[in-house]
Amino acid sequence: MSELTDGGSRLPEFSPADEGSRLPEFDPETVGVRRPGPEKRSVRIAAPLKARGARAEVSRLLDGVAGERCVYDALLVVSELISNADRHGGGLREFAAGVEDGHLWLEVADHSDVLPESAAHDPLVPGGFGWSLVRRLSADARIRPGTAGDGPGKTIVVSLRLE
Repeated sequence: MSELTDGGSRLPEFSPADEGSRLPEFDPETVGVRRPGPEKRSVRIAAPLKARGARAEVSRLLDGVAGERCVYDALLVVSELISNADRHGGGLREFAAGVEDGHLWLEVADHSDVLPESAAHDPLVPGGFGWSLVRRLSADARIRPGTAGDGPGKTIVVSLRLE
């Protein structure tokens, strides 16, 4: 169902400069990140996948490369993105994650063209805080309209610093 790759991967290597890949126009030096190290890890999973499975994959990716707080933040972001794809995005299309250049990157593609919004409403009313939370915990959060598949959709692309 998924492959975790270390170094000599069976999956194609991606770099932020690759057209159509994650984090377009992402420059590690802009956010003060080290240059690439020898170790790269990534996973790409087509739907169906639930938040629990995505969290397990991200936990494996971060094992030994991130501190406890970073892992908890990453798992919260993963849960929010996968849950929102299911709840508001017509279902998950694809999930991808990787560790590279001192960052965890995540891609969550869904079936809806509707963009996430930050809530600016009564804090006593439940819900509506997910996108704000994702943006607050991430070093970079972008929305890439369209998908590689047929029909409508978008891909949420985020990067979290490994501290």
